Amino acid sequence: MIQKSKRPILSEQQIQQCHDLIDQLVELYQETDPIHGDVSQNNKQEKARKALNKIGIIAGTLTEWAENQIFGGYYKVAKSEDKWISDEESNAHENELMWYGNNLPEDVFSTESHVICERLAIGTILQNTFSRYGRMGWRMYLKECLYALNEGQIETLMQPMNTNQKGDAYDLQELKWAAIKHLYRLLGEGWKKMAAQQKLAEACGVSFEAIKKWEKESIKERDKDKSTLNAIKEGAAFALFISDKNLPDVGFNRKEVLSLAMQWNISEDDPNAPPKDVSYGMVTALMLDDDYPLETLKGRLAEAGIRS
Repeated sequence: MIQKSKRPILSEQQIQQCHDLIDQLVELYQETDPIHGDVSQNNKQEKARKALNKIGIIAGTLTEWAENQIFGGYYKVAKSEDKWISDEESNAHENELMWYGNNLPEDVFSTESHVICERLAIGTILQNTFSRYGRMGWRMYLKECLYALNEGQIETLMQPMNTNQKGDAYDLQELKWAAIKHLYRLLGEGWKKMAAQQKLAEACGVSFEAIKKWEKESIKERDKDKSTLNAIKEGAAFALFISDKNLPDVGFNRKEVLSLAMQWNISEDDPNAPPKDVSYGMVTALMLDDDYPLETLKGRLAEAGIRS
């Protein structure tokens, strides 16, 4: 039986935020127009990232329910014997509501049939999300690549690279990078470098030297100027600071601090907001608890096939 929860409440603050973000997107659109000449090129790459980030927040706020509805419908298709469901089943609220909370079915998209239907769901979402805009055709091509996989055909975009790697190479790299982000979060929280490296080595089930090697590799391959890692370090330190100074009655409440950091990260004119790199670092440091909890790294690295 599909477990159901409630759709998150859309607050007045979120509605106002969406209106503000639309205004900011219009401003970005106008000030980056090539018609204005060289002056409109200033920081255009960063403004492009900002624009996509803002539209992502709007989409996450207002259309998460739509994606959930589609995924829920295809989950039912995967579970059905004849791979078909009625319009009534397709339109049921439970298709959306099953994705909220922590009571997901244990077999979500786990079998071959489920994977096929997950690709179909992703393709449907891609086809209906900005499919006529941006670089022509890339979303449609990605959709076709996913559908081709269902027939056993591997398009160029889906061809694996670096096939000499052992284990789940991509997962391993992502987990190592997450570990180093944890390292810099610990440094921001006041840990000495060697102590933080040792704690991380124990959490990951690897040697102290391995952590030092991962850090060097991560900086070389992902963060040459250490802008991300330093932002995490400063953000983690600032998160503790505002907990002590701004939330004395709350203490270090992760949810409250993360909400504040995310608000600062998208704000254009909040006088109380720290520099953008600091608010970004706060969000990144705190989100590690959601995406890569420290206590899970050892098991996940082993599962991905890390060499001892």
